[in-house]
Amino acid sequence: MAQPFDAELEELVSKFARDLADQIRTLILRRLGIERAPAASPARATVARGPRPQPSPPPSARGGAKRAAPKTTARGPVSERRQSSRPTSEERAAAIERIARVVANSSGLSVGEIERQSGMSRSVVGSALKALKDQGRVFMGGTKRFARYATTQQAADQASLEARRGAAA
Repeated sequence: MAQPFDAELEELVSKFARDLADQIRTLILRRLGIERAPAASPARATVARGPRPQPSPPPSARGGAKRAAPKTTARGPVSERRQSSRPTSEERAAAIERIARVVANSSGLSVGEIERQSGMSRSVVGSALKALKDQGRVFMGGTKRFARYATTQQAADQASLEARRGAAA
C-alpha cells in the first residue's frame, strides 16, 4: 500500500520542482528583458500546466505603505530601454569645468547647492566632484550632510564647521 503512495508523492514533488524552476527562469528572463526561452527538452514541453498563480498584490493593496503603481508596459532589452545615451568626453569635460567654476566662485558649497547653481543633476554633480577631487582641484570638508566643497581644504573645512554650527543653533 505504501508503494503507490510513495510513487505518487515522488511524482508530485518532481512536478512541483520542475514548475518552480520554470517559474524562476521565467521571472529572471523577464527581469533581464529577454523573451521566454523555449522549453529545454521535449519531455518538459509536453507537461500540461494549469494557469499560473498571480503574484500577491503590492503592500498598498493590502493596506500597507502606499507606493506608486508599477508600470504595466512591456520592457525590452536594456539597450533599447535607455532613454539617453552616455555623455561624450567633451560633455563630461564641460560638466567638470562648469562644476569647477561654481565651486571656485564660492567659499564652500554642499552638493545640493552646487546642483542648484549649476542646473545639473545630482549624479552629474557627484561624478564631476569626484573627478575634481581626484585631480586635486576641489577639496571636501566634513562628512555626510555637513560635507562642503571648496577650492582649498581650509575653506572646505571652515564651510563644514559653519554648517554644523548652523544646524546646532
